[in-house]
Amino acid sequence: MNRRRKFLLASVLALQNSSFIYPSCQKCFSRVILVSKRSNCPKCGCTGESGNANYRYKLSLKVAESNKLFVITVFGSCLDTFFGLTATGLHRILKATLDKVQMPVTSYSNALTTKEKPKH
Repeated sequence: MNRRRKFLLASVLALQNSSFIYPSCQKCFSRVILVSKRSNCPKCGCTGESGNANYRYKLSLKVAESNKLFVITVFGSCLDTFFGLTATGLHRILKATLDKVQMPVTSYSNALTTKEKPKH
């Protein structure tokens, strides 16, 4: 990985991926696999409780500069100031919001079984 910083003045055309936060390993920052109430890092083998997982930003963008197109990916805490909070903090807010919003789900098959069947 290149450690030099490069600055690019470009226009954002699109988000490449709608998932911009991911659960990460506390040791190597790789994406962890959340299974039931456990987290497991496939890279370094670190395990833990899924409720204690840290989250990191991964923002992939398609950008244009002059007549050139680039796909860039920005990782980690440098995006904290852009979003105004850490990825873990944002995940907690999103999870709490989704837990509060309960949309009634009525499937078509349930609607048919609750209706009185027409008599022929």
